[in-house]
Amino acid sequence: MNLSKRANWIGEMLHCSMCMGFWVGVFLVGINIYTELFIFDNNIVNYLLLGCLSSGTSYALCNLFGDNGIKYDINVK
Repeated sequence: MNLSKRANWIGEMLHCSMCMGFWVGVFLVGINIYTELFIFDNNIVNYLLLGCLSSGTSYALCNLFGDNGIKYDINVK
């Protein structure tokens, strides 16, 4: 696999906030055995659950905060 294909593959995994959140959650479960930050069993269910939890948290925070701070809409009729 050459470098341009590898960079494209990594870019596809991290192209949106939910995808990035999922892979961060999976990474944190993966390093779980090397840290005392949290303690979870190393099984596929925990990888999936914590990846989804991290993805949902990223989605909620991206909808709450923007480049200029807290997002808000004023609806005037």
